[in-house]
Amino acid sequence: MQLHYNILWIDNDLPEYEERGAVTGLNEFLIGLGFEPYIVSLYDESELDDHLKETKFDLIISDYQLDDITGDKIIENIRNQNIMTEILFYSAKTNFRDDSEVQNTLKLIDRISFHYGRDSLLDRIEKLIELTLDKLLDLNATRGLITSATSELDVTIEDLTIYLLFTELEKSENELEAIIEEYVTDFLDGSSKSFRNKYADIGFENAFSFIEANRKWKIFRKTLKEYKDINGNSPEIVDFLQNNKTYYTDVIDIRNKFAHAKAEEKDGKIVLKGQYGKDDFEFDKDSCIDIRKNIIQHKNNFEAIKEHLGI
Repeated sequence: MQLHYNILWIDNDLPEYEERGAVTGLNEFLIGLGFEPYIVSLYDESELDDHLKETKFDLIISDYQLDDITGDKIIENIRNQNIMTEILFYSAKTNFRDDSEVQNTLKLIDRISFHYGRDSLLDRIEKLIELTLDKLLDLNATRGLITSATSELDVTIEDLTIYLLFTELEKSENELEAIIEEYVTDFLDGSSKSFRNKYADIGFENAFSFIEANRKWKIFRKTLKEYKDINGNSPEIVDFLQNNKTYYTDVIDIRNKFAHAKAEEKDGKIVLKGQYGKDDFEFDKDSCIDIRKNIIQHKNNFEAIKEHLGI
């Protein structure tokens, strides 16, 4: 799911910032924007290459004067790996950028910023995050981001339903066919013959992925409720089913609307507008934050139920 915001923070004295709550503050700031923060604290610059290979970062923050290396060498290393991530350098020296050697080294390098002093560093980082998000979260880009995230949740529902039906409930072929019969009778009507032929050809496990997201979700909920009734009303499953009630509104309906939206200017700002069914809809920057938060919450709920089921 592409709702992460990844930060690499490099400073030999970074524990001091952590003790003052700076990293915790950044986590809370990103959560408030509807993202899942992943902040890597790097106390030793010698480990930089390993982290750059493992993670694609959205922002790199670094003290300009580390114990064994200066910022110009850091950025030379990063750019030589064709990594164009935004970089914020900071220093306790208020005039370090005025140094002629620093100017000559960095003047032609793109996507770098500087901050003088340490007292207002957190505020500067937050403003730079907002700037990078403004670039990332053009509403058209948000549409693709959320569509991708919800598609991953579709796959999660498929995996969970298949696990419950085959591993936990051990459904017979007749019982599986009854599920397909219910699906065909209630939802497919005119296209039932085509789906029946597909099911007969490739079987339940492969045919299940062709079922529409809304119907797939309903089959999943019905299957989980049956598992709950057989295995006792565990609070984990009861809580999940309660929290999952809004999945259609929070995820499936949103994705359907995004698929029918187009960007328009309104009062000097870009919004996503459209019509789905009989209803008009409109999304702006703030509503997209809420959408991302809801998707992350549902993703976390699915992860929790998978852990409860041991899968």
